[in-house]
Amino acid sequence: MHAYILSIAGVVLLSAVVSVVAPGGKTGAFIKGMMRLVTFVVMVAPIGTFFVREDPTAEDDTKQPQTDIAYLERCADLLAEADERIIAAALSDEYGVTAEVEVQRNADSAFSYKMIHVNILDFGIIGADEHIYMISRIEEALTTYYRCDAEVA
Repeated sequence: MHAYILSIAGVVLLSAVVSVVAPGGKTGAFIKGMMRLVTFVVMVAPIGTFFVREDPTAEDDTKQPQTDIAYLERCADLLAEADERIIAAALSDEYGVTAEVEVQRNADSAFSYKMIHVNILDFGIIGADEHIYMISRIEEALTTYYRCDAEVA
C-alpha cells in the first residue's frame, strides 16, 4: 500500500512539472493528456488484481532455493574417499601399520565427519602385546584430529 501511494504521488508531481514545462498549443495539450492518462493508469492498476486469479502451479519467487541433497551426498562421498587415502598413508608413515580406512561424512554445509572406521591389516614389526597399545593410540589420535568417533580394530 505504501508503494502504491508513493507511485501515485510521484506521477502527480511529475505531471505537475510536465504541465509547467510543456509548450503551449497542440503538442503541450497532447503531452498533458498523456500525463493524465499515465496518472489514471497508475491509480486504477490495483483494480486489475481483483480479477486475476493466482495460478496455484506457478512458482513463488519468494521461496528459498531447495538444497540438492544428492549433490551434497556425492561431495561428501568424494571427500570421504580422499580422507581414506590420506589417513591410510598417515597411519603407514606414522605408526608403520597397513590399514583399511572407511570415513563417513555428513552431507551438510560443512561436510563434517560422522565416523571413522579403521581395520588394521598388518601391525608391522612391533612387540608381542604392543599392538593393543597401538590401537588405543591410533583411536585417540583420530578422535582428537578429526573430532568425531573413531573405531580401530
